[in-house]
Amino acid sequence: TLKKMKHQSKILSLICTALFSGQLLAQTAVNDTISMGQGYANSVYFNLRTGAKTPSPISSWHLAHTTVSRDNCIRLNHLNGVDIYAYPNGSNKDFATMDTTGWAGWKHYYNDIHTHELGALNQSINAKDPMDFSWGVYNSTTHEIVGDSLYLMVINTPSVGKSLLKFMPILQTATGDLIFRYASLDNKIDKTDTLKQSNYTGKSYKYFHFTKGAVQPEPTRDNWDLLFTRYLAPTTPPGGGAMVMYPTMGVESKRGERVSKITTYTWDVIAANPAQSIAGIKMTGTPAELSKDLTKIGGDWKTYDGAAMSWTISTDWNYIVETIRNAGSTKDTSYWMLAFTAFSGSSKGETQLKRIELKAAAAGISEAKQFSAKLFPNPTRDLLTVWATGINEMAKVQIVSVDGRTLRTAEDVRLADGSVQLSVQDLTAGSYIVRIQTNSDTLSLPFIKQ
Repeated sequence: TLKKMKHQSKILSLICTALFSGQLLAQTAVNDTISMGQGYANSVYFNLRTGAKTPSPISSWHLAHTTVSRDNCIRLNHLNGVDIYAYPNGSNKDFATMDTTGWAGWKHYYNDIHTHELGALNQSINAKDPMDFSWGVYNSTTHEIVGDSLYLMVINTPSVGKSLLKFMPILQTATGDLIFRYASLDNKIDKTDTLKQSNYTGKSYKYFHFTKGAVQPEPTRDNWDLLFTRYLAPTTPPGGGAMVMYPTMGVESKRGERVSKITTYTWDVIAANPAQSIAGIKMTGTPAELSKDLTKIGGDWKTYDGAAMSWTISTDWNYIVETIRNAGSTKDTSYWMLAFTAFSGSSKGETQLKRIELKAAAAGISEAKQFSAKLFPNPTRDLLTVWATGINEMAKVQIVSVDGRTLRTAEDVRLADGSVQLSVQDLTAGSYIVRIQTNSDTLSLPFIKQ
C-alpha cells in the first residue's frame, strides 16, 4: 500500500509540474499594440522576438521585385493605387506604338495573396512552355529572364489623379537586377531604370516609386517577422454576386517564414505543452501544419458588425510563427504564439495582440537517462502519438490513471527511433499518464484527454 501511495504521489507530482510549468509560460505573455495610423496610412513591420515596430507609409512604393535570384516575382502596391493591364495586341516590341484604346477591358492582374512568388506580373504563365515566366522567358544558357510582355500601368494618386504609364520588364539579370522601361502615353516621360540586387542585401524585395525611384521601405529580414498592412483580397459582396477585389487590413508573413493557425486548442493548453505543440505543427498533413501562405494570419480574425458598428475578434484563434534569424552559416529558429485581442478599425488603425515564445523543453527523459520520449497532441480527443528515441529493445507502453490504475497496456512495442499511436477515444476527459517501460528503464509522461 505504501509503495502504491508513493507511486500515486509521483504521478500527481508529474501532472502538477506540467500544469505549473504551463501557468508560468502563460504569465510571460506580452501585450502589444501595432498602430498603422488613421486610415491605415502606414504598413508596420513587426518583430515577434523583440516587439520592435517599424512603420512605413503605404504610399512609399509602387512596384517590388524579388531578391531571390532563382525567382522572378514582380508585385504591385495595389493599395497605393497601382493597377496593371496586359496589352493584348502584341509584345514589348510594340512599346513605342502601343494603342491603349479600350484598355479598361484588357486583362486585369492582381497580386496573389497566398503565394509570395505570384505577383501581379506573374499571373499569365504559359503552362505549355517550361521556360515561360509570365512577363518574360528564361534563358538557360545566360540564366537571365528576357522580358516579352507589355503592360499598361494605371496609378491613382489622390493629389494628382489617374496616371497612365506604358510598362515593360526588359531583363532580369543572372545576378538578380531588374531592368525595366516605362513611359507616359505622350512619351514626354520615357525612362529605363534598374533595381540593383546589391542595394537590397538582406531584404525580401527591391522597391521602386515612379516619382522617387528606388526606395527602401523594408527593414532587413532579421529585424521583422510580420507585416501589418492592407492588400486587395477576393471577396464576395454581402448580398452575393460576383467576386470582387476588396481592400483588406491583414497580416502578411515574411517570405520563407512559416505560420500555423490553431482553432482547436486554447492559448493555455498550447502554452502548457510547447514541445508537443511545436512537434504537431511540424507534422505534414495535420490541420495546424506550418505553412508559407503569405496571409495564413490574414484578416479574418476580425469581423465587422454593421448594426452595432463594432469589431468582433476571434480571441480563441491562435497562431504560431516559426521565426528564423541567420547567424553566420547557421539558422536560429524560435517559435512564437500570438492571439489578437482588439482592433480599432480605420479610426486609429490599431491592432492589439498578445504573444509568447514557445520554448520547447527537452522531451521527457527516462529515469536511468537511457531514452527519451514525447507525446502529441496533448491534450487529445482520439489518438495519442508517442515518439521515442534511444530505445533499442521491445517496450511496454501503458496508460495509467491519476489514482494509479493501469487502464491500457501494449506489450512488445517497437519504439526504436519511431512512434506508436494509442487510441484514447473511450477515456473519460481528464489527466492521465503514459508509462514506457523497458527491461531496465521507465519513463512517465502526463497527458490530458479532452
